[in-house]
Amino acid sequence: MIDLDALFRNCARDLTQFLRRRVASPEVAADLAQEAFFRLLRSDQGPGTPADTARDARAYLFSIAANLAIDHRRQAQRQRTDPVELAAMVAFPDPGPSAERTSLSREELRVLAAAVAGLPPRGREIFLMHKFEDLSYAEIAARLGIAKNTVIVHMVRSLAHCRRALATHRAEND
Repeated sequence: MIDLDALFRNCARDLTQFLRRRVASPEVAADLAQEAFFRLLRSDQGPGTPADTARDARAYLFSIAANLAIDHRRQAQRQRTDPVELAAMVAFPDPGPSAERTSLSREELRVLAAAVAGLPPRGREIFLMHKFEDLSYAEIAARLGIAKNTVIVHMVRSLAHCRRALATHRAEND
């Protein structure tokens, strides 16, 4: 078992300088040194560990610190954004809709849902089969046992009803 307190007193300054040469700031070097001591403490489980003696503990501590510095540099590189990429991100606006447009679209969707709910039962059935089940007019006619022209008439009426409801809503909100 090593004397961590003695190791800290003997190595802390050297370890921080060692790390300072490998990372960008003294604060990061101090944080990494502290982390290295913490990891050494966690790994010190008794005889047979890499830190069996004071000399081994010092070498193991510096090895931990070197690995921490490498990990820190890798993480910093991943977080760095290339100036060209940054300029490209700024140059292209977000293709998604604005919050205002999203809100308006949701309101219009509620208006359309109410309009569909207000359709006569046969018209609503035909409208839903065509728009949500993606059935053709001929397939709807065959399924319901009615003429294709009847399906067309119901669809024309249903679409006109939905358009009127949406136009009324838009006129009220302009």
